[in-house]
Amino acid sequence: MNYGLMLTLTYALIGALLLLIMVRSPLTRLLKLSLILLVSAFYIATWFGYRDVLGWPTTASPPDAFRVLWITIDDPNKASKAPGAIFFWLRALDEAGLPVGAPRAHSIPWSNEDAEDAQSALERLEAGEPLNGRISRNQVEQSDQSTLEDPGYEAGNPSPLGDGFEPTFEFIEVAPPSLPAKGN
Repeated sequence: MNYGLMLTLTYALIGALLLLIMVRSPLTRLLKLSLILLVSAFYIATWFGYRDVLGWPTTASPPDAFRVLWITIDDPNKASKAPGAIFFWLRALDEAGLPVGAPRAHSIPWSNEDAEDAQSALERLEAGEPLNGRISRNQVEQSDQSTLEDPGYEAGNPSPLGDGFEPTFEFIEVAPPSLPAKGN
């Protein structure tokens, strides 16, 4: 169910009812117009801001560099035909490699390769090892370039640079903090 559309239609209905009431009301035209514009502003603001209020994981691209706080893997369920997903709880990293801002939940579709990488990272987190991560943009390396130029490369196969491109994650051990030298 699309809650955003439902919420927007609810506000539109309230706006229409307010308009109907205002037509017969003895209030001044300025007050009527102000009330109608106020309700319209509320449903427009709701349309653009409801996802951040819900607290659900975003499918937007995560920051390029991040600290991994936790990972949850939901495997596909053949009985219910649920496709599965991998959820990451992340904080963005600044230029110095330190976490900044509030944590954010991100979701990516389940794939076998991503699930294996996420499980490995989760085991490292459970062992107490802090992890940073970054997005790998699957750039074509010199060895991969020769494959793309090979005449045997089938045109029907999706290109790693094509529309079906999905970023992957790399998990990196956090370097120990550098401490200042001791004074004598």
